[in-house]
Amino acid sequence: MSSFFEMHNSSSDFASTFEAIKTLQNLSKPVQQHLTRVYTTLAGLAGLLALGAFLHVNQLFLFGGGLLSFLIGIFSVFTVLGLPDTPENKYLRYGLLFNFAFMEGLSIGPLIQHTLNVDYSQWDIDRERLYSHKSNIRLLHIKRLIQSKILFSAELYFGLILFCGYVLYDTQLILYRASKFGSRDVVGHSLDLFIDLVGIFVRILTILTRNAEEKEDRKRKKRS
Repeated sequence: MSSFFEMHNSSSDFASTFEAIKTLQNLSKPVQQHLTRVYTTLAGLAGLLALGAFLHVNQLFLFGGGLLSFLIGIFSVFTVLGLPDTPENKYLRYGLLFNFAFMEGLSIGPLIQHTLNVDYSQWDIDRERLYSHKSNIRLLHIKRLIQSKILFSAELYFGLILFCGYVLYDTQLILYRASKFGSRDVVGHSLDLFIDLVGIFVRILTILTRNAEEKEDRKRKKRS
């Protein structure tokens, strides 16, 4: 029974913290300063992400985005999560966090490069092939292709909304832990938000790429 009341009180505290987030004026100054440090670190991580992507696209780094950058990034994340938040580990955790952001930029580089180098001529070739065959099998293939595109778009937009919700929830959770338990883990909290933002960025980039391809395809259909 006592555990039930503890859970109820905890959820009430969580809700009251969410109400405080709406104004940010009811939060204590140390908590506001912690949030400022988290978002400042997050801005630095975004900069390293952009740098990694830029170096991949322009082939200016020792290796590009791929399996190696993915493995190094995963290693950095698990090491950060495994190290306790102590003054002795502060700079090591920051270094690993920044390394993860840079490697994530390299890993996203191929997606950005694909967006910049979309071969629209291939769309014309595929369309001509589709129009040149009027068989039922081909029409069935087109139907399945359209259905898969609709499902993919639905998953894409749902994932985008979901990750936007994660940002709000994680921010709420960070402030709750900072207010209730005095947690000041800037590295860990920045990592949570950074992963959310990467998920949002990848989905937005994919949506923009698909929209550009569909727009270009419609223009070519009008010309033909």
